Amino acid sequence: MSDDSAGYSAVRIPTDVSRPDRVLGPATARQVAIVGGTAAVLWCVWLGVRVWVSPLVFLVPAVFVLVVVGVAISTERDGLSIDRLLAAALRQMRSPRRQVMAPEGLMPPPPLLSDALSESPSPRSPAPLSLPITGLDDTGLIDLGTDGTTLMAGASTINFGLRTADEQDLLLGGFARWLNSLSGPTQITSTNAPADVSGFVNTLRDQANSLPHPALGHAAQEHADFLGGLALTRVLLARSIHLALREQGKAAAQRVARRAEDAVSHLAACEIRVTPLGHEAASADLRALLDPSGV
Repeated sequence: MSDDSAGYSAVRIPTDVSRPDRVLGPATARQVAIVGGTAAVLWCVWLGVRVWVSPLVFLVPAVFVLVVVGVAISTERDGLSIDRLLAAALRQMRSPRRQVMAPEGLMPPPPLLSDALSESPSPRSPAPLSLPITGLDDTGLIDLGTDGTTLMAGASTINFGLRTADEQDLLLGGFARWLNSLSGPTQITSTNAPADVSGFVNTLRDQANSLPHPALGHAAQEHADFLGGLALTRVLLARSIHLALREQGKAAAQRVARRAEDAVSHLAACEIRVTPLGHEAASADLRALLDPSGV
């Protein structure tokens, strides 16, 4: 507790709660297993080539390999170690570049197109897009198969920078209480997509003359002209915030619905409006998240 006017203040905790436990000095169990496995492989190689190779000649490349492996598993970028990034890059290189929605499978092209594709230097057919979603019911619950059940909800935003220090502390405190109350996996997603303001501009222009004062109508017309000119000179983006609540096991649908109600009540104290998505809204949002450009 601090002595400021709000009665408390934010305190930074110098600990990464998601960091794996260290089992041998600064190394985690995964790092120890990788280094130990590499050392064991090098020792087996040495037993096989020691008749023809001197110890010094073998020691230099063996130490170099151990150093490279140690750097790869201990150096991180964006929260991932280098070896995991390399593995992800290899998976991405081997995965198809073109994937389409075809749960029933892809039909082979007609003979005419097959002959044309065979003449191209590197013909590549599209592959079915594998999504974890197996169903979407009338209430908006998303069936993820073996991964459980998910409920999506839209969340509003607040202007945090214009609040006073005491108001910011209260908002952060309410948000922290919601985070501490979470009993299952929760994902917060922020996406930006091109915004179409033509409808809003037309509404401003249509209703400008019906405003109670001529000055208000003039201001509405000027604001409509400003937005119209802004849309012509640059790409306007609309930000949307989504919450994805997931549960597994029996009665997952009931538990995730109850967690959605808790999110609505807890975040209302932070002036954040949470709206669970029904079937139509969830389907539209999933399409927009998978294809933000709408192509």
